[in-house]
Amino acid sequence: MKLFDKLHTPHIEDREALLIRIEALTELPLLVLAFVMIPLLVGTFFWDLSPSEDATFEALNYFIWAIFAVDLLVKLAVAPRRLAFLRGHWIEVLVVIVPFFRPLRILRLVLFGTRAFVGARRMVNADFLLVYGIGLVIIAATVITSVERNTNPTITSFPDALWWAVVTITTVGYGDKVPLSAIGRTMAFILMLGGIAFYSGVTANLASFMIRGEDATKATLTHLMDEVQALRRELAESRSPSSTQDPAKE
Repeated sequence: MKLFDKLHTPHIEDREALLIRIEALTELPLLVLAFVMIPLLVGTFFWDLSPSEDATFEALNYFIWAIFAVDLLVKLAVAPRRLAFLRGHWIEVLVVIVPFFRPLRILRLVLFGTRAFVGARRMVNADFLLVYGIGLVIIAATVITSVERNTNPTITSFPDALWWAVVTITTVGYGDKVPLSAIGRTMAFILMLGGIAFYSGVTANLASFMIRGEDATKATLTHLMDEVQALRRELAESRSPSSTQDPAKE
């Protein structure tokens, strides 16, 4: 009810604040869905899918598109300056309005890829770092499936490639699935470097979190020590002879 009450408020500041909260709430889930959309679009266009797989891919394609459409409509209804909002979110607008005709799926792939990487500058944050780690795995699996599925007996489907990508980025390296083509090995090299960078970022964020916790603890202890010192001074002053002298005798 509070959300709908806010929609009817005449104050521009309230609507802008509500829009910011909605964007903060939906940004990470939409980034994950943008990454997920990449193999769905590539698969239905380039891979030889069975009828059941093609139907599943199409259903997921429409489902994710519907989520983006609802998100855009809600934000557009909340935005106090709708034209400025549309200009500032043109990628999201194109993602929604570009139709599903097969010749235009390449354009949709570019749009969703752009949408997926539009927040890359925020990878210093732990939550965005995790999302882009997931995105790197999905993209690597998509590339490997596209170049290895017809020539590599160990990687014949997207689940095979996804398993390989997870094992590679975690530096486990079971060796049960190995890319054979030059493009596949290049993608493996990129994924290995990405895994090193990813875990370095995770370690840095963890260390930063621990340091912030220690700093907060030190600040709290310092504040408590200051209060204790102030109480001791007050007690000392209250026990001094000058403070206990009878005013009548003066």
